[in-house]
Amino acid sequence: MVPQSLLTPAQRTAYATAVFIALFFVLALASTIPFIWESKSLWYKFGLDKTLLQAGKVVGICAAILCFFQILLALRLKSLDRIFGLDRVYILHKYNGTLVLSLVALHFMLVVLPEGLDNLPISWKFWPEMLGAALFVTLGLVVAGTFLRRNFLPYHLWRMLHRPIGYVIAAGISLHIFNVSDSFTQGVPHYGLWVLIITLFFTAMVTKVLTRRRHKVLKVENISLLNDGIISLEITAPSWFHHAPGQFAVVTLHGSKRAKNDTNSAIIKAEPHPFTIASAPGTGTHQHDTLQFCIKQCGDWTRQLSPDISAGATVQGPYGLFSYLANRRAANLVFIAGGIGITPMLSMLRQLSTSSPDPPPVVLLWSLLCKKDMFLEEELQRLQQAMPSLRIHLFFTREQDGTKIDESTLTQTLEGLVHNSHVYLCGPERMTATLQKLLKNLGYPRSSIFLERFSL
Repeated sequence: MVPQSLLTPAQRTAYATAVFIALFFVLALASTIPFIWESKSLWYKFGLDKTLLQAGKVVGICAAILCFFQILLALRLKSLDRIFGLDRVYILHKYNGTLVLSLVALHFMLVVLPEGLDNLPISWKFWPEMLGAALFVTLGLVVAGTFLRRNFLPYHLWRMLHRPIGYVIAAGISLHIFNVSDSFTQGVPHYGLWVLIITLFFTAMVTKVLTRRRHKVLKVENISLLNDGIISLEITAPSWFHHAPGQFAVVTLHGSKRAKNDTNSAIIKAEPHPFTIASAPGTGTHQHDTLQFCIKQCGDWTRQLSPDISAGATVQGPYGLFSYLANRRAANLVFIAGGIGITPMLSMLRQLSTSSPDPPPVVLLWSLLCKKDMFLEEELQRLQQAMPSLRIHLFFTREQDGTKIDESTLTQTLEGLVHNSHVYLCGPERMTATLQKLLKNLGYPRSSIFLERFSL
């Protein structure tokens, strides 16, 4: 049975096709504007100059529509999550931004070429053109900051700047379009652009209102150390929250951390962060199911987490498609995890051990740096007792006699499973990329390999 928070693979394919057809249809219709509603700037152009200017206007209009689409991709829309998975939506958001920047650069070149560099409009009379140039520079800085921020900017500062600048760019593009070309001063293009802007604004506002309605501060039942560097955060689940094993939620803590002298406390920054849900889904029939998150203390914010925190929490979600229940049933399941990437596997194993009358055989490969990093030894023993078909292989890469997951170990541990297995990969980006290539080399089809791609 497919959980409430998931669609079937066939439904996702149908909806995804509809989304891209709708986007293509909007882009195709908008591309006719420079030809059907010709602006005065085209009346005195002929031959190649006119063709270049028309092409520049088409490219600019497409860039504007894709920029508006960027805002939808950033709203954490449940509808898009159910079709693509929020991790992939954010990846699409990242690379769509690069595409928008490329189209804006091409737009600038195609519009300037017929006029020549000597006739660039740089006086205040041409403020719409100057606004467009300023937006181009701003967009370039935003895209560059997105790709380089890990080395230069903490996540919370980047996020605080990124979102409002995105809205400013969208508003600036609207102002630029309405004033730079008389094609949009009246008629179908004018009203069509207003419909697009109002639809976008309405969607953003409704999403914000619905999100805030569900922003009830929940009880944090427990915060404890699983080992040196791994925190277990347990939150009372809201009655409306129904997740599938392997999905994640966006968690915000509201509270303070007691100082060592127990007289002062430091406020915990109320920042939203995505964490995979380690607990298996509850029944959904009572209000006291618990959501457990296993969190590695590896960032500025996560290092603040400790058992001496007094806080409540708000939860958004569930999100993601990284679940065996999101795909057709497979004869065998292979879970490959690196470090804290075990979390979605733990949720799926817990679900399989308690709610599946006939669970498929499961092979778990878990790579850790050292034996001291192990924080689920008793849990894994319990799961193996509950699931006789579960095989567990642990790898400690930095121990003296340690091994790693490579082509040889994959061949040995997964012998005979190539053609009837689904493989779920979650771990550091470099590790998952390498293992994905190795699995393909061993004959696993791309359609049977699933990645948890969430990375901010």
